[in-house]
Amino acid sequence: MNGKTATARRRLDVATAVGAGVAALCVLLAAGCSEDRAPEPPPAAPDAVAMPACAEQYGIRPVCGFKNPEDLRVLPGGEWLLVSEMAPFLSDDAGVLSVLDLRHEERRSIEIVWGDEAGGEMWGDPVCPAPRVERFSPHGIDLTTRDDGRHQLLVVNHGDERVEFFEAAQAEDVWQLHWRGCATPPGDPFINDVAGLPGGGFMATHMWDKSMPFDDVVARLTAGEATGWVWQWLPGVGFSKLPNSDDLMPNGIAVSPDGAKVYVNVYMGNKTLKIDRASGAREGEFSVRQPDNIVFGEDGFLWVASHLNEPVEERCADGHPGPCLLPFQVVRADPATMTAEVVFQHEGEPMGYATVALPHAGRIYLGTASGDRIASFELK
Repeated sequence: MNGKTATARRRLDVATAVGAGVAALCVLLAAGCSEDRAPEPPPAAPDAVAMPACAEQYGIRPVCGFKNPEDLRVLPGGEWLLVSEMAPFLSDDAGVLSVLDLRHEERRSIEIVWGDEAGGEMWGDPVCPAPRVERFSPHGIDLTTRDDGRHQLLVVNHGDERVEFFEAAQAEDVWQLHWRGCATPPGDPFINDVAGLPGGGFMATHMWDKSMPFDDVVARLTAGEATGWVWQWLPGVGFSKLPNSDDLMPNGIAVSPDGAKVYVNVYMGNKTLKIDRASGAREGEFSVRQPDNIVFGEDGFLWVASHLNEPVEERCADGHPGPCLLPFQVVRADPATMTAEVVFQHEGEPMGYATVALPHAGRIYLGTASGDRIASFELK
């Protein structure tokens, strides 16, 4: 394939992805893409609302009792997963954080000590106000260890559209979260995911301006124009925009252990970017369809959950019972060379529409933004 043909093919791929995403957003937001009226949402795929048993099938082992467990992280010690149970996308309704007890494969609640009751030092922006607890609406999360050995949990909170800081602490086999502050990006943030930096800072993806008229979002996506970017927040410095991070709806984000490289999933661009944090230079990318969350595994590889469904004709309605069974794949990539391979692909029971693929203890744990379960399969 010559250079002109390859360029044309890439433009076609992006245009196709953008078109599908725009149509999906029209359905999700119930907003019109025409001047006359909002389009009628198409029927959900028949298997997308099925209620499979909560039992292992095809090597996939589910644990039920969750509500949209969109993002996952391993808590220190390796016996628990922290779970972000998010509200329906774009709703900003309240959600919860919970834990998965891996020893007994059971969901458990986790106590959060909020505001002044938490005590201790604050890690976020000193002027960020106390939380409105009833509006807490978690999305992307990340867990890091601070220089003093304490465990810092970062949570995207759509209720106030900001990043919350928590300290995760364990006492007698019980995990608890203590609120340690927050940081609100400037302008009109609509955040998706967050990744911690050495020194207590973070990077976060901004999908598009939250109050932007939907017709403008559609127009920009249809034209292939960037709608979002990556924010950087540093203690004592505040927010700055990562150069060269503008793209088509940035989604998941991860940072190299030394904090030098940033890896960004561009959902509508069908790609994952590698950006140097100091210079903003784009140092590589790999192609992946509709990439959602991305994590650094214990093995040093990047792990990406990728959606394979056609987002208009195949979707799962908000509040459906059981799991969403739409097709997905898990991609593993070398962060140095940005070469990627599909290591798992699945459609149907017992779970689909994976939004995160988290490697841990010889298994890959899968979360979803639409369903009642976390699942896992053996990593071979």
